[in-house]
Amino acid sequence: MAFDFSPAFGNVYNIGSFDAKTYFAELVRKVQEGAVFNISKNGKQVAVLQGVKTVQNQEAFDAHKRILERSKKLQEKALANADKPMSLSDIKELKDAGRKY
Repeated sequence: MAFDFSPAFGNVYNIGSFDAKTYFAELVRKVQEGAVFNISKNGKQVAVLQGVKTVQNQEAFDAHKRILERSKKLQEKALANADKPMSLSDIKELKDAGRKY
């Protein structure tokens, strides 16, 4: 690339829209290697250029995080009520809390 840019965080880079247009082919090559570009115009972020794998990895990470949060709630509830077993309605409530619909 003809210009120098430094990562904003990890492999995330900030780039202006003019440079993104000018060096689009090079940016696509970098995206294939795992880079993510925040594209801005007049100082405001307007787009993100990232690969499909990056999106899939983020979705998997988010799902994992939600599972851990639910597991922690289940453990807390079990410890709070250690003297009595959980009812079916409690289990159903915890199960339904993670549903999107």
